[in-house]
Amino acid sequence: MEHVEFYKRFPLLVPETLDPLKADGYIETSEGERVRITIDASTHGTYCVDIVKSTLEVEELLQSKKAELDVRFQQCASGLSFVKELQHSLKISQFYGQIVKECDEQVGWDRVESFDKKTQMMRLKLKDAAGREHSVYVDLSSNVFSSNVEENSVSMESTKLTRYLETLEERCSHLAESWDLLDDIDSTLCVLQPQHPKRHELWRRIAVTSLHTALIDVSSDRSFPKLTVYGPRTTTLPLNARAKAVRTLWSPTKSARQNIECILQCTLPSAVFDHKDIKLECGVCFAFVCEKETADQVCANDVCAQPFHRTCLVQWLKSKEDTRQSFTTLFGKCPYCGGNITVGS
Repeated sequence: MEHVEFYKRFPLLVPETLDPLKADGYIETSEGERVRITIDASTHGTYCVDIVKSTLEVEELLQSKKAELDVRFQQCASGLSFVKELQHSLKISQFYGQIVKECDEQVGWDRVESFDKKTQMMRLKLKDAAGREHSVYVDLSSNVFSSNVEENSVSMESTKLTRYLETLEERCSHLAESWDLLDDIDSTLCVLQPQHPKRHELWRRIAVTSLHTALIDVSSDRSFPKLTVYGPRTTTLPLNARAKAVRTLWSPTKSARQNIECILQCTLPSAVFDHKDIKLECGVCFAFVCEKETADQVCANDVCAQPFHRTCLVQWLKSKEDTRQSFTTLFGKCPYCGGNITVGS
């Protein structure tokens, strides 16, 4: 009966013996690709990776997961169950050959920094005109391209590696000036967010005073950054009024610090400024960032000036009986000082 089931399940794999298993032929991967394979369990007396002979690609894949697979293979009770387990382990990307060919003929293997056989992840290097090095990832387990230049990954079905690299090079050229400004900000100002910025993140949250922060957006679709100040309402109003002058006052010949200090008419803290000296944490959840939301809702009482996440403040106010609501705006009391506070829900 086992012979019959074996032939039905693997018609292209011809067994000489089933116990111990000795067979030669083809099996299909989960992606439908036929793989030439030879199995000889008589040489080891147990089911393991070493009894399988196949293409270099398949053998490298199996050897990269040998420790894990040997444990699974040794638990197989028959030759049929072993081949089933082996078939399940052969997840070979249909784009593997295409990637190898492109590296041979166009991309060049000198640009390949590493290849993790276990995760099937290849990492390439990309250097832009300014000498910045970027990482490009070829994920053969998910069949996608990704990089630190762009936030989203791209399917291998929609483009080839060479074209993806060309697109990234164009993107790097387009963002060169924005990155120059961001590098200047990162090295000279007190950056609060993001803590570990990626190249596709074209914004920075910086410290202005112990009660004020500023959001700087340097998106490449504008010739000057967008500047927004957060803090106590009475003091942020004049600061944001000055920030609107960025269009006329921003000078590409000045540093980021010189420009922002000129526009806001204040002295910014240094890059080594102690973050503990700035009131940043939400007064409800006691965190600066909550699900990517910063604590930018501030109590209007300048003596209090406690910041909150909008979501946290809305939940707090909705839990209080004395909170009033008009359309989408909530009117209540500050959790800290008891003064009037307003937030859009």
